[in-house]
Amino acid sequence: MRLIASANFTAWIQQHGLDAVAANVDIQAMMMGEGGHEWIEHGNDPLRQTRVMKRLIDQHGLTMMRDAWRACQDAEVVVSSFTSDVYAVSIAEKLRAKHISTPLQPTLVATRSGMATMNAPLPNRVSLVNYLFGKILIEPYGWRLMGAINNRFRQETLGLPPQSYRENRRGLHRMLVVQGYSAHVVPQPHDWPANIHTAGYWFLDEDRAWQAPQELLEFIHTGEPPVYVGFGSMTGRNPRALTDTIVQAVAQSGQRAILQAGWAGMGDTELPPGIFLLDAAPHSWLFPRMRAVVHHGGAGTTAESLRAGVPMVIVPHLADQPFWGARVAALGVGPQPIPRNRLTAENLAAAIRQATTEPAMRDRATELGATIRAEDGIGAAADVIEAYLGKEDS
Repeated sequence: MRLIASANFTAWIQQHGLDAVAANVDIQAMMMGEGGHEWIEHGNDPLRQTRVMKRLIDQHGLTMMRDAWRACQDAEVVVSSFTSDVYAVSIAEKLRAKHISTPLQPTLVATRSGMATMNAPLPNRVSLVNYLFGKILIEPYGWRLMGAINNRFRQETLGLPPQSYRENRRGLHRMLVVQGYSAHVVPQPHDWPANIHTAGYWFLDEDRAWQAPQELLEFIHTGEPPVYVGFGSMTGRNPRALTDTIVQAVAQSGQRAILQAGWAGMGDTELPPGIFLLDAAPHSWLFPRMRAVVHHGGAGTTAESLRAGVPMVIVPHLADQPFWGARVAALGVGPQPIPRNRLTAENLAAAIRQATTEPAMRDRATELGATIRAEDGIGAAADVIEAYLGKEDS
């Protein structure tokens, strides 16, 4: 199997016995640049976010597509996700390969279920309104962002004729979709076609032998369990101001905290004794030891928080993060999300207090965590994919 990723991830991929192709677009560098900062700052405004994303795709999209084509040479199966599905259709067509999409969030197919619709007008209801919203805005979203560049890629690189949105959509409907999240978090809609499957979460437990630094262990075990705060790959123009907001919120909440620096470089200042600055630690080890988890709402971090069975506070920055924040609140395992551009010390402190003091919220988080730990998402996904490949080969 061959994976394409930013160059700083290729060594880690190769450690797992897979072939890695280094992409020419460095996602971390892009997120730390002006375009990435603008995307994050406007991530909770769908219209402005779309304009920023369109600008980034116009700048980097053709390079990303050509990188993907380079990585897919001689492939019999092309595996994509919601960020690459549109042009992966073209690559699979050129190679006459099978096509599988493996999103970590609900696929962009219209449904009446607001629970499985990004930015749904009626997020917790089953309604025709959600379906029409999906047809008009959700399904065409990827094509509106990259359809023009996809056609340039088809003509200049693949030697294929341009295609219409409808033709691209037909290719998307033919592919197998295997979603890497739990149906207990986002129930499978009854009106989705049979090619869409919800397998469960895919956890990579590679750090079972990880040894925590003594200082971290001492901090965790000195007093009540702390709260974790970290925004992962999300960056910002002013990490010190964000750190100050977090420090004030932790003090007002009456909790201790572990602050993970992340790509934003938080914690580059003197911290009070009640906050421990952490460079990195496996979430699978860390989160079960926390009283609550505050994070950005990325699909992977949300999955680990749910599996740990602790309440969480989501501060969404962009993309699918507002969706996961809304689902967590609807499930009762966390307070209402706080969009990054509305974050204050006061509302973050209030959310942390709610997550750490409401017994019902903790009970729901504990129960859902046990349910998720009992699932075998990897096994379920493998069964679906093997059945699909076997059927296609027969």
